[in-house]
Amino acid sequence: MLKEVDKKTWQEAVAINRTSIFDDPDYLEIIAQLHQTKIKYWIFFRNEKAHLGFATHIKGKSIIVPDHFSYSSFWFNDTLTDFSFFDTLNQSLQILKKNYRNFVFSLPPQIQDIRAFNLNDCLAKVNYTYINATDKIDLRNNNKVKWDEASKFDLKFIYNNHNDDILKQQLNDFQYFGYSKAKTKFYKNYFNRLIDSGYLRGFGVYLNGELKASSLIIIDEDKSRAYNLLLSNSKQKDSTQSSTFLYLKMMEKLKELGINSFDLYGANMLGIANFKSGFRGELCPHYMINYSATNIKFKKFKRFVRLPIVCLKKIMF
Repeated sequence: MLKEVDKKTWQEAVAINRTSIFDDPDYLEIIAQLHQTKIKYWIFFRNEKAHLGFATHIKGKSIIVPDHFSYSSFWFNDTLTDFSFFDTLNQSLQILKKNYRNFVFSLPPQIQDIRAFNLNDCLAKVNYTYINATDKIDLRNNNKVKWDEASKFDLKFIYNNHNDDILKQQLNDFQYFGYSKAKTKFYKNYFNRLIDSGYLRGFGVYLNGELKASSLIIIDEDKSRAYNLLLSNSKQKDSTQSSTFLYLKMMEKLKELGINSFDLYGANMLGIANFKSGFRGELCPHYMINYSATNIKFKKFKRFVRLPIVCLKKIMF
């Protein structure tokens, strides 16, 4: 059955079953501190064996996804059959529904079987991302042309844990897209905390001392994965094709660091999808799950009021 467990029990389970950095309790607790949420750890045990687990951010009486920079922590024992996973998750969701009126999960791409969520009246929105193998760099023709163009310039690639230019460029994007000063200040602290804790690293491309493009990437050394949190450029007309140059150099560097898989983090907008598809990664769906007890009751009410008069009479009399 599903049980709420302490951090120690969670750590022992994820030492065996961990699927990503988002299961790391130290990472989770940094995010919880920043967003002022409470972390709860849940594990489904059968015959004293951990079959499935997830960590939740609690705000009030709801389970939330505090920001879009992390997948939800969600893992399962890889010895489970597809039906055992379905059944285990179904039982877990039934317990959550008794304790929370609302819950949201941003499922990692590893979770593809969402039948239990459908069965429990959850809404599932499918999103997409590209995942690239760092040892297999293969460009579409449009990106080959961009790479050839970038190669004409004296672009300098840099990689380090902290770079003030990179952080400033990323935060300028927040203001460019309409974030308030308070929200921008919050994310400055957010990124600095992850950088100082060793989870987030900066990559950039310079031309003649000017930062042309940069990226902040979450590095998961344990699972040899990386996640492209943000990509930014100078927002000026750029004939250097610095973004294409940066992506390719990042993949080379990640391979050098022992990272095998690079999640480009998002492919839902037309222009972004077109650019990222040029690196010929694998297009992978992942799901945003949303459950609301209020919405379920409202749907039932709407079905009731739409019943024909003869049916209402049978119900009432």
